[in-house]
Amino acid sequence: MFDSLRSHVPQWLRRARWQAINAAWAGQWQAVRAAATPWMKREYEAARAKLLGGVRRDVVVDRDALDGWIRDAAPPGVPFEAVVLPGSELRSRFPDGPAERRGRHLVGKLRMTHRAIPSEAVLVIVLFSDVAADYFIESMAADVAARVDREYGKGTALADAADGVPIVLKEFATAAGLGTIGKNALFFSNRFGFNCKLSVVFLNAPVTRYEPTPTSTQWKLPDCSTCNLCVEACPVSAFDDYVITNVASCDRLIAGDYFGPRRDHMCRACITRCPVSNDVLKLRRREGAPQRTFWDNEAQVSLMADLFMYRPSFLIWFMQRFYYGAELPGRVTHKKKGLADALTSSVNVATTERTRDGWRLTARKRQP
Repeated sequence: MFDSLRSHVPQWLRRARWQAINAAWAGQWQAVRAAATPWMKREYEAARAKLLGGVRRDVVVDRDALDGWIRDAAPPGVPFEAVVLPGSELRSRFPDGPAERRGRHLVGKLRMTHRAIPSEAVLVIVLFSDVAADYFIESMAADVAARVDREYGKGTALADAADGVPIVLKEFATAAGLGTIGKNALFFSNRFGFNCKLSVVFLNAPVTRYEPTPTSTQWKLPDCSTCNLCVEACPVSAFDDYVITNVASCDRLIAGDYFGPRRDHMCRACITRCPVSNDVLKLRRREGAPQRTFWDNEAQVSLMADLFMYRPSFLIWFMQRFYYGAELPGRVTHKKKGLADALTSSVNVATTERTRDGWRLTARKRQP
């Protein structure tokens, strides 16, 4: 009997450790969010003030030139969709909803919905991507905004990520008529399914030509009404009925791979299980859509850091140790990087203004 008890002790200790970590992590997560609330409010108001900087009536953005700059900024051979709508028209779409939402990730950013934007015009971009940790879309939007500013003057265009404007991207894209929301609470592109990334460029000047304002009031993916496969596929029951209800566990599950040796594996269980999205992906593959590739995860985080204008080393360490560092009860994660590796490897691959779009430039050099 004692031998049987002794054989169970390691399992009991492991389970007790998991539960203790889980309780401590949950309390820590709530404390960080509470402490960050004043900061998040200030950041939100600063972003609003930036957008309210003033509409320029002295210039009109040429739509043909804008389309050319979008094509130049896109990765070679990677399909995308882009629409430009007047800000007033976008604000009027799906009017029954909040002007801002509090995110459930980490510190809980306050983010604008499309109902709150004061900009004269809005460019919404959907880029094909079947890679979870792929932030090229942010670089693409930053390039477009920079090109508009060079042509029409600084402050004419603001990219959501590069200029620190926190928004609910999927609501912008849905209001712009580019897709709907799936039961997994992710954006489903009409053209790319769930295999896409989103970004927005705010234009403080009118544009010579706009897309017709969408008229559909359907924001849910119709195929989800008779399907529950994504809900069943999620290993941590993170969502149901078009709403993410368990962001914290989703983050921790993903980070066990993201900060471990598997690099860009992430999760994507709900995406790869969706038969509708998979059918769309097959169609895009037949048309020649490429298999996306990108840098390793430290370089990607460094790219995000550059877009937000800070060095990433401490941030990476902070996320690994205090937000993503806890194991999920019942799941043994891959070994995460140590403190020294987290602090040094990110610096060694940190991107700069010169190398921020190196992936695109390298791909172009290979073109005949």
